[in-house]
Amino acid sequence: MPTVYHSNTFIPELVQAGKLLAKTYDFENSCSDEAGRLLSILTGQITQGKILEIGTGYGVGSSWILSSIAPKVKFITVDNSKEKIDATANHISHNQAEFICGDWKEVITKGPFQFIFADAAAAKTIEGELLFNILNIGGILFMDDFTPEEHFPEEWKGKPDKVREYWLNHSGLKATEIYLTSTSSAIIATRIK
Repeated sequence: MPTVYHSNTFIPELVQAGKLLAKTYDFENSCSDEAGRLLSILTGQITQGKILEIGTGYGVGSSWILSSIAPKVKFITVDNSKEKIDATANHISHNQAEFICGDWKEVITKGPFQFIFADAAAAKTIEGELLFNILNIGGILFMDDFTPEEHFPEEWKGKPDKVREYWLNHSGLKATEIYLTSTSSAIIATRIK
């Protein structure tokens, strides 16, 4: 009988419910299981302070984070869609979670953060320095939804990738890109100064 690895198949109950909620709203941009498992492991290492998620969607990423959050850690998630925030807040009842509807820059004053899951395009790109500045020294930044270079469409090939250039070459970060699947990757960075 082949061995079944719990880590490759297990999806927490809260995440299963989040996936069902996203499906109810025909939302197809939720956090993948691969990204979610990594999120769960990384955020589970945070023992104090605050975790920020930018781009709540319908709470699948939030659910992965909350499934492993330490007791003294505060979780804040922000999305500019009232429908998504309301539906997710009604779905997830967790005393460590705060759901905010609005622009992610409205939560800057709640920082600094020990961990940031940036799942909104603007935060990764044109507002990158603001994002960097609210990350605590020693804090971790996680961004998914990248396409590995070998899978670039023709119109991307040979052109500068400003997002990767910014994050992977930032002097205040130690950063790397990792594969989540054969066709998707993520950038993980730690603030060093």
